Amino acid sequence: MLRVILVGYGDLASSLMLGILESNHRLVSVFRWDKTESNGVMSFIKDSFWPNNFLSLIKSYKIPEINAKSINSEKFIKQALKLQPDVILIGAWGEKIKSNTIILPKIACVNCHPSLLPAHRGPNPYATVIKQGEIKTGITFHLMDEKIDTGPILLQKEINILESDTGGSLREKCAFTARESVKELLDNLENALLLPQKQDESKASYFPRLTQEDAVINWEMPAIKIYNQIRGLQPWIDCFTRYKKQFLMIKSSKIVKLKKSVYNPGKILSKSKKGIIVSTGDPEKALLISNLSIYGFLKIFSDDFIRKIKVGSYMEEI
Repeated sequence: MLRVILVGYGDLASSLMLGILESNHRLVSVFRWDKTESNGVMSFIKDSFWPNNFLSLIKSYKIPEINAKSINSEKFIKQALKLQPDVILIGAWGEKIKSNTIILPKIACVNCHPSLLPAHRGPNPYATVIKQGEIKTGITFHLMDEKIDTGPILLQKEINILESDTGGSLREKCAFTARESVKELLDNLENALLLPQKQDESKASYFPRLTQEDAVINWEMPAIKIYNQIRGLQPWIDCFTRYKKQFLMIKSSKIVKLKKSVYNPGKILSKSKKGIIVSTGDPEKALLISNLSIYGFLKIFSDDFIRKIKVGSYMEEI
């Protein structure tokens, strides 16, 4: 039986926690990202009255927590050493981890990254794999080093990306796969059955944190690229375009095949209760955009503005 410290936040950490608890290994403590951002009274109130799913699970299973400002801090290291962990398992984290922390566990410090490394290193591979038009992704358990997602690979599991997937649904799939796979990882670590594989740097890619610039729609792009952009960024950022100097926010879309070729990128071809059909850089395909709102408007005024959008007019360049 391995002694495990879990470090992380969000759906991935929650699923890893459940996977450890379902295995024959022992979860000795958890270190939440929220602890590094704690701000006294407000943090206490938030944890007490509005706990997130991860904290609710921790409380439900009565798992002890580590209290520190950083995973690299002396306070974290001292508390972790007392627990004598065999493995530190990381499921989403917001700071680079230094060697003094990496060498703490008896066996390994392991990260669970939600992509098939070395592709899609970085903070949000759920969005970037969809934006790039990938049809497969997965999770990778790898040994930690002091760089970002570059350590030797221990275990990988593939996941199919459906055309209907969003960044959010892909996050759920990765979390579920991590939960299913963590027992296999820990069992193999305990029995020394894993041979770490060095990552192939020639196949590596890195994508930085998402910004509002990633959400700007260029109607001269092919319909499939815009469609992937919109669904990939959901639920974190709404993609947007501009109409009559107002920003039109878009939550969902669908590719529409045109009966007649049209090359007028950004032209509004038709309107209905389903949404607005806009031409793209693909003469054969347009995009039906829906779940629309106007940035900064209350819903009632936003809906009124959208009703006044005219067929034959154009979305403006940003």
